[in-house]
Amino acid sequence: MGAPEVLEADPMPGDLKSPGIDEKIEMSPERWVPPEEWLQRFMDEYSGQHSGNSETLPPGSDPLRVATAVFTMNEEESVKTLNLLIESHKGDYSIDHNLVNRLSELVQGNQACEMELGEWSYQVCRAAGIVYNWSPYAEVRAVTLPYDDPEEACESFRAYFLGFFWVCVCTAVNTFFSPRQPGISIPGQVVQLLLVPMGRAMAYILPDWGFSFRGKRYTLNPGPWTSKEQLFATIIFSGASTIGNFTGLLVMRLPIFFNQRWATFGFAIVLALANQIYGLGAAGILRRLTVYPVEAVWPNTLPTLALNRTLITAENKRETINGWKISRYMCFVIASVAFLVYYWIPNQFFGALRLFNWMTWINPNNMNLAIVTGSYGGMGFNPFSSWDPNVSGNNAMDSPFFAQLQQYVMRVIAGVVILIMYYRNQFWSAFMPINSNGAFDNTMHAYNVSRVLTEDNRVNLEAYKDYGPPYYAVANLFVTGAQFAYYTFSVVYVFIRYWGPLKKAFVGMVVNTIKRQSVYTGFEDGHSRMMRRYKEVPEWWYSIVFVFGFVISIIGVTAWPTQTPWYSIIAVTAIGGLLTIPWVIIESIAHTGISLGTIWQVLPGLWWPGQPLPQLVILMLGGAFEQMAGGFTTDLKFAHYAKLPPRAVFRGHVSSCIVNCFIYCAILEVMVIYFGQDGTLCQWDNKSYMVCAYANSVFSSVIFFGAFGTNNMFKLYPILPYCFLIGAVLGFIWVYGEKFLPRTRGLFQARMDDKQFSTFDKWIWRPVASTLSCLNPAIALSGAMNWAGNNNLTYATLGIYIAWVFQFYLKRRYTAWWGKYAYLIFAGLSVGVAISGLIVTLVFSFGAGQGTSFSWWGNEVGRGGIDYQLYNNNASLYPLPDVGYFGLSPEEYPLEW
Repeated sequence: MGAPEVLEADPMPGDLKSPGIDEKIEMSPERWVPPEEWLQRFMDEYSGQHSGNSETLPPGSDPLRVATAVFTMNEEESVKTLNLLIESHKGDYSIDHNLVNRLSELVQGNQACEMELGEWSYQVCRAAGIVYNWSPYAEVRAVTLPYDDPEEACESFRAYFLGFFWVCVCTAVNTFFSPRQPGISIPGQVVQLLLVPMGRAMAYILPDWGFSFRGKRYTLNPGPWTSKEQLFATIIFSGASTIGNFTGLLVMRLPIFFNQRWATFGFAIVLALANQIYGLGAAGILRRLTVYPVEAVWPNTLPTLALNRTLITAENKRETINGWKISRYMCFVIASVAFLVYYWIPNQFFGALRLFNWMTWINPNNMNLAIVTGSYGGMGFNPFSSWDPNVSGNNAMDSPFFAQLQQYVMRVIAGVVILIMYYRNQFWSAFMPINSNGAFDNTMHAYNVSRVLTEDNRVNLEAYKDYGPPYYAVANLFVTGAQFAYYTFSVVYVFIRYWGPLKKAFVGMVVNTIKRQSVYTGFEDGHSRMMRRYKEVPEWWYSIVFVFGFVISIIGVTAWPTQTPWYSIIAVTAIGGLLTIPWVIIESIAHTGISLGTIWQVLPGLWWPGQPLPQLVILMLGGAFEQMAGGFTTDLKFAHYAKLPPRAVFRGHVSSCIVNCFIYCAILEVMVIYFGQDGTLCQWDNKSYMVCAYANSVFSSVIFFGAFGTNNMFKLYPILPYCFLIGAVLGFIWVYGEKFLPRTRGLFQARMDDKQFSTFDKWIWRPVASTLSCLNPAIALSGAMNWAGNNNLTYATLGIYIAWVFQFYLKRRYTAWWGKYAYLIFAGLSVGVAISGLIVTLVFSFGAGQGTSFSWWGNEVGRGGIDYQLYNNNASLYPLPDVGYFGLSPEEYPLEW
């Protein structure tokens, strides 16, 4: 039988509900009551003295309520629950295998565990209650509660007011100054901090004015500022305060780019709404796959939850962990101040520590040394490549160690392959920098696209025949091919490997809709059971949002002269949906996913060669589909962990996205008028430094793929289209290898004598099988794409050291300390760096320090050699050939338009 659960029988007002019959868990005839001494022992274990691998309670928790929520099953029910968990988590990469081994011992009984019956009973009931009623993952238990208070204020007037206030401020500031070099933005962590005093001030100032409706009281001031209000306001501003793919609107409108004067406020609003809203419907439709399953941890949500609870809730002051008595809040403050101060050292006073290319200092003009070990334009093969955790390591708590290690190893392997290709001069790569994402002409200079374009941004064929095609650095080519292979690999691997959960999600959506069952039907973990008391968002709400996004996208491309056929939106929907499914699955496990930017550059270049404008439109719509689906899914997981009413999150997120669109488009109009008076907006000579670096990058990529055409790129680099096939084949091989290779062990045993097989089994089979059992190829392969654009191992090496310390060593050896302090240390890192970065920008770009530089050896030594020349695209392995150009001869130029 499942765990007994007390469910409310009376209907509740507002977003609360009474559960239906289909939602109830099978219950014991009589509710089992744990012994009082068990509850007291549990509270002592979790809230007193801690050492070793014990755990601590999350901030703001009531030890007695936690203990009561955990002990709900007797010994028989606990053993059954643990057996089901062990079976269901066999393929779970995120779960602690030491925990699984411990549970496997407990289900054998007290004699197998060599325990007294009473001790075994306590341990098995405690373990089952923790993993079933709370979470099987220590990182989730560290920031969530196994109980809920449905009466705690959440969707209040003050939460909406503060959330929308920061949506307006962040969108306006981030939009207005994003084109500036250097830019100014308001960091989300700083806003999260400011919400606390603002919320508490409103709780103090606002009167308790309100009214009652259908048994529920609505008031301006429901009492003290709560953690649910804090997170709800955070979701509102964080989900809508960014500018997304809107930069394309600048590219479309300005004379320096496409000069489409019809792209006024009306078109901008329509495209912005399509951009923001389209993916939200997909996220809701996929929630059974990406939110409710307990395996969908979404590790990147946990640091925000930890900081949220720490800022709002009280602390257990009598707790001591490995000798540490300081509170979580004090730990966060100390970390914030420490990193606020330390930021200045590698970023202002001793710049060589930031990208620590110390190996190139030995011989700055040694080309090979710079290529292999350089931190700026080289490959970064350097064991000590940075002393700035903001460069490498600030996201160490955002994904499990196994995922980061697999990605790092694959990144190293990919780097070695790139080096081999470079030194073999594959695709003329040795005539260009190794790790650039720029495009080059055949004389080793940056490709000047204006030389081959007409006034309407079409290719001038005669000029093109004279100038030639663009060439790409080897790392950029490798990453492009790897992304093509990754698209098809991830689709094949995820759809076969996770076919069971996929089928459960989509069949459940249809069946539950027809039978009017709860969306939580089939999900029996503690968080899903607690969320049943809230009214879920109906499928038709998400369907309306999805249809609205689909329709307004078609209106946007057909009502204005975008040169984009209406049926291209069908392709965006189909391909976007196909790739979003594996993306959210991988993202939910390891905080890494599939970047769809490349595919939305390549496909329009195939569909409409020589037409860059539809390329830009599809790039905006297609990229936003994935971004918004992923962003909203994260918010839904926030709500799931923190027990926020789903309908409140839906209303808050969708409305904030709409407000974001209108503010962005209005600010865009102001910016075009104010900064474009002299016609230099987004040009390098703009007097206000509004150079629009990202907009220029978007324009360049659109021209290369749209005007030059994907067909010509494939003609120049014929291996690229085959990467799609290679990825699909590898996906099938890996999936069926996982299924059939374990069976070959018997074949080896039959062909060897006992001694040979024993040696083979000990030294080859078991190590390889153990390694492969922990390897998720979809996660590992994503590491191979972290190159190009001068992105190298420097940005990962320090991070893997930090991840090992926090996500492996401390998590296993000092679990209680890790659970209490680790997330807050990294939250302090983010906040300290964000505040310092804002101060540096304001002081040295706008204030009294404008133009000031700290010129000395420590700030100049790292930029004094070939490594920095590679970074600026001013060096290559080979010189220009005597013939005066490299690459294809003029008669071989691709002309596939």
